[in-house]
Amino acid sequence: MDISEKWGLPPGFAPVRFDVPEEAKNAVRSVLGANEPVIVSLTNDEELVSLVATPGRILSVRTQEIGISAGNSQVKTFPYPGIFNLTLRPQPLIVSFVLEYRTSVNGKTVEIGRRAALGKPKADTLTGFSREQGEAAFNALVALWKWKKEQFQGDA
Repeated sequence: MDISEKWGLPPGFAPVRFDVPEEAKNAVRSVLGANEPVIVSLTNDEELVSLVATPGRILSVRTQEIGISAGNSQVKTFPYPGIFNLTLRPQPLIVSFVLEYRTSVNGKTVEIGRRAALGKPKADTLTGFSREQGEAAFNALVALWKWKKEQFQGDA
């Protein structure tokens, strides 16, 4: 069995992993399931925002921001069926990722299924990634997201 098939990934999918700071790794470890593989990882140039993807979801990790005390991180989970659009915003030296989704009343939960139809549209922008690494990670994420989206629509 191919590793991509074992992990529920598109055929021939190759992980794209760049270094992530220890603080972000520790935050992600607390929400990952047992044996949940990381297939895409990336951190922005300031090491304040990290993006980690598994076969079932994308995680954004924000560290050392205003309002976040030292040693604490905020992790937001974006399940693939809850993402309505994934775009890349290139700038001269960096790129930004925009994840569009629907959220519940509290604005923190990414809704899927019928609850998403009732949710409010929202977008999170993750910015400051180096252009070369950001584009490589984005291409992998888009390929995975589109493939997952086709699977979800086929199951409906």
